Amino acid sequence: MKFLLEWHPAAAIILLCTVSILLSYFGLRLVRKKYSSDMLRENHEAGGFIFNAFGLIYAVLIAFVVFVTWTEYDGSLKNVDSEASELADLINDSKAFPEDMRIQALQLIEEYMRNVKDDEWPLLADGEVSEKARSGFHKLWDLYSTADITKMKNAPLYQESLKHLNDLSERRRTRIFDSRNDIPGVIWTVLLLGGILMVVYTFFFSMKKFAAQFLMTAALASIITIILYMIYILDHPFVGYTKITTEAFDYVLTLLK
Repeated sequence: MKFLLEWHPAAAIILLCTVSILLSYFGLRLVRKKYSSDMLRENHEAGGFIFNAFGLIYAVLIAFVVFVTWTEYDGSLKNVDSEASELADLINDSKAFPEDMRIQALQLIEEYMRNVKDDEWPLLADGEVSEKARSGFHKLWDLYSTADITKMKNAPLYQESLKHLNDLSERRRTRIFDSRNDIPGVIWTVLLLGGILMVVYTFFFSMKKFAAQFLMTAALASIITIILYMIYILDHPFVGYTKITTEAFDYVLTLLK
């Protein structure tokens, strides 16, 4: 289903809603052929209470999952911004280094950012890591860890650079972990099964006009489909049309120019 994430959200929603509405239509038609309207109306009193209770439980579950996935998506976005900010701070702090080391540090920072942006970012869709980016990050670590402190113009600023480098390492790991963190299959099973049952439940009520009931059922099926699709998008922050971009890294690269 990841191919849907590559589409424009409007196109994906239209396709998914069309499928769900068609299935609702044929399902409703099938039940109407098998059971008479009088028989279905007998379900209204008792069935209505059960449907309300079931709907409330499902709504609470949906709200909880939306909150969690949105929080994680927002956290991933902020973490990427923070990773880029740590790189910007390293650029500024490099003024404390001797000229030869400063030039080398800036070159390695630029190399790392370009490797992340061009090579590693597409791999995040599958939770993978770029060997180029990993190697570039290790080179940056080696430069800072083997530096001659006695040649530093400003030792406290060098210490601050090490702190930013440690924080950068943490932000990088978090970004990689976020690309691999998906909603467990059991939760998806409950969400999908609950949505299907919600729609199917409406088949066993009856209204005088079939068109009116179908429109209400179609509306319910569509809103459930849209919400589930939204959860799917939020659960994959580095995949598809709405993925987190490298805009923050692009901005920091402009500082080097």
